[in-house]
Amino acid sequence: MSIMTEAKMNRTDALRYFWGKAHPENQIQASNSSTLMHPLIAHVLDVAAVAILLPGSDRLGLDNRQLGMLIALHDIGKLMPSFQKKVPECWPKQGLGSYSENYIESHHDADGFLLLSYFCAEALDPLFKNSDDAQLDWLESEKDQLWRAVAGHHGKPAACDWDKRKQDPSFKFIAPYAQQFIQILLKVFNPPALPLFHSPDCLRRLEWQLAGLTNQVDWIGSQKTWFPYVMPDAVMDATAYFWNHALPHAQKAILQAGLGPVEVASFQGIERLFSHIQKPSPVQNVMQSVAIPDGPALVIIEDMTGSGKTEAALVTAHRLMASGRASGLFVALPTMATANAMYDRLVEAYRNLFLPSSRPSLALAHSRALLDERFVSVLAPDDALDVAFIPDDRANAAEICCSAWLGRDSRRALLAQVGVGTIDQALMAVLPVKFATMRQAGLAGKVLLVDECHAYDSYMQEEMAALLRFHAAMGGSAILLSATLTGAVRQKLTMAFQDGLRIKETATLSSAAYPLVTLVGAENVLELPCNARDELKRTVSVHLISDEASVVHVIKDAAAKNAAVAWVRNSVDDVIASAQALTTDSIKPIVFHARFAMIDRLAIEREVLRRFGSKSSEADRAAVLIASPVLQESLDIDFDVLCTDIAPMDLVIQRAGRLQRHKRNKRPIESEELYILSPVPEKNVDKNWISHFLPKTAGVYRNAALLWRTADVLKQEKEIKSPENIRYLIEKAADLSDVPEALMGDRNNAEGRGRAEKGLAMQNVLNYEAGYAPDVALWESDIRTPTRLEDEPRVTVRLAIMDGQSVRPWAAFIDSSLGTQHQQKRAWALSEVSVRRKPHCLIPPEAQEAASRARSVWSRWEREAEDQFLLLLLTPNESGWQGSGRNGKGQDVVIQYDQLYGLQIFPAISG
Repeated sequence: MSIMTEAKMNRTDALRYFWGKAHPENQIQASNSSTLMHPLIAHVLDVAAVAILLPGSDRLGLDNRQLGMLIALHDIGKLMPSFQKKVPECWPKQGLGSYSENYIESHHDADGFLLLSYFCAEALDPLFKNSDDAQLDWLESEKDQLWRAVAGHHGKPAACDWDKRKQDPSFKFIAPYAQQFIQILLKVFNPPALPLFHSPDCLRRLEWQLAGLTNQVDWIGSQKTWFPYVMPDAVMDATAYFWNHALPHAQKAILQAGLGPVEVASFQGIERLFSHIQKPSPVQNVMQSVAIPDGPALVIIEDMTGSGKTEAALVTAHRLMASGRASGLFVALPTMATANAMYDRLVEAYRNLFLPSSRPSLALAHSRALLDERFVSVLAPDDALDVAFIPDDRANAAEICCSAWLGRDSRRALLAQVGVGTIDQALMAVLPVKFATMRQAGLAGKVLLVDECHAYDSYMQEEMAALLRFHAAMGGSAILLSATLTGAVRQKLTMAFQDGLRIKETATLSSAAYPLVTLVGAENVLELPCNARDELKRTVSVHLISDEASVVHVIKDAAAKNAAVAWVRNSVDDVIASAQALTTDSIKPIVFHARFAMIDRLAIEREVLRRFGSKSSEADRAAVLIASPVLQESLDIDFDVLCTDIAPMDLVIQRAGRLQRHKRNKRPIESEELYILSPVPEKNVDKNWISHFLPKTAGVYRNAALLWRTADVLKQEKEIKSPENIRYLIEKAADLSDVPEALMGDRNNAEGRGRAEKGLAMQNVLNYEAGYAPDVALWESDIRTPTRLEDEPRVTVRLAIMDGQSVRPWAAFIDSSLGTQHQQKRAWALSEVSVRRKPHCLIPPEAQEAASRARSVWSRWEREAEDQFLLLLLTPNESGWQGSGRNGKGQDVVIQYDQLYGLQIFPAISG
């Protein structure tokens, strides 16, 4: 290496020419900028200014001068020649001499950690020196906790072979520059020494909080739209730059990002939140008045479907916010469909959580949020928006608000004052995936509200426990909702939250009451029985039916009376087969499942809510719906008659909650009847009891003993009596000690899978105690560390058709407004179908070139992940559209698609 002997300028002046952000010359015209680079000193001061002004940063407990200093150090690793050489046009010859390629490749985050921890430790003494007494000095390991947090600002902890990396001679040359860089920052911020943390818990919390905040503010401070590049002379006086440039731009950036300060309204009763509620339900009344434990609190609300749990939870959240224990709210749901429905419900109420003068953001956070038309319609556009087209007619935008910066990325959406999304977005805060700490920052200071918290397997339960443990340790409160939570799961989640609060002796829960509110704090635990809503006290007659023909007869008979009828089938294939069998001149079933292109699925979801929702008319409701289990979770719909395949007891009760849920003046069928398709639960069944009768169900719910026990209990009880026997049914069906001998193998296998899933989750989740470190977890992408376990990994099939010489997305064919160039990304996303069975899609030779052109507009990751994103070219046939492919065995298949039944895969007919 030619050491940098040509540098003549003093280090302070030379530092102005080290770049922090840059545009290569071939990009400068596209960026509408005349400045190639943004000085590193300017960039770190921009980011520090954002940290100081960002609402909620005071939760770290640091003086603004200390916070600014720590955050400004995050990019010190960019001083290294290995980074500066990345844009040769911006090479700082004033400090490094002639440009050279001959520097060891490295990552600037890891180099930054080494500079802070090792090469510049003495220069940083003023930040830690509290006394001449050595006993009051910070340990090097304690300082490293802070350096890991600020250096690891690219979504995961900085990592390398530290001992080997230290040997790079560049460090010895750059160390004096880095030390001078630190002196400049000390002069700008003049921070008082950081107090010694006598509690390891406090320092550990600061480590995680600082990591999340650094990721967040670096993302904001790196937006060129908000922080335009300046010339090196602009930072000749770094202090003046900070006060006169960085802080004013940071204030504007925070507002444009949708993260400006908001004021929580005082709690004035449920009617203030929900004007339509004239008479609160019992659980709503309880949550308006009960004393919530001081400090971080966990509230578990167990009540029937339709009891007003959601509104009761929002009352609780508002009380926590109004008492200063939270500044916002994130609502987590099991599916995208339920998240979309909850978003629609919150649109009407979320502004009431804040003073009228505030402008809080409401964000939808899941992987397909930008496909929801209502959410997209209210995004406030900014100059950098390039993901989704924002219509000119932004209905309700004055009342419903979300900045484009927040809304166009599910990770950032958690930062909004009020967020709604899938539970996966919250769970990724405790998995070793990139930007987990960004999600932690989004949840910090918010009430975490989890709906349908019973709907998790052993793997997700362990993740949920880790999330509650993390959230409590970070000072957050949580609310859990369920209609069918077992006592064991309630105990597990309570213990996890108390563990996060460092409670050594966790409480043992004992109440078997239902409905029930459980209040958990640092000092005590209270189990509070509630009354049930009078109109929900009911008895649903349960009929076990052992042949499909009888279910079809029930449906046809109800349809003839113009009733609203639903049949919940456990698999998509069974949904389609039943819908086809039921289709006649007089019955045209609506089909609802997850194997539709997104544009069609969203349309069906809206139609289902319109026809069977609380405001549906008698004429609209005269219809038959055949649906997969997407129907059972949180969608506010109801039916006059409900049929379902046998399922675990909690799911049967959930499905029964969609039976005559809303109060109506008149129904075609007044009696409340639930029909369950199930083999007879006799004592002497064989091991194929369920697989012979419902083979697809056996594939979905692999514990035949659990299904048998559910059927056996319902056969004995003959009714679901709310609320009296709900708890009894759930606990009785969970007891598998007395099941037929032939099903013991399934029971034992299920228990073994549960233990394995729990072990895998414990291995995957982040260890709060271990801190933000590279060697305590396998930091991977979201795909490789899943929030859910699936036997067959899902793949994304993108539907397309030929239009002349071009391949068009299916969505652009359905909706011509999606055919424009700026809508291409959205059109492809709306053309996606998620499938478990992985087909190999075949493109005809004559369409290969057009298909390649179509894929060229996909993101690089999507193009490279050919096994995850498949292009299916459809051609019309007599029953819809079809494409060609091969299955996992290499056999030719026909892939059929239509808007009535969705995607189906059939063996190709030979000859």
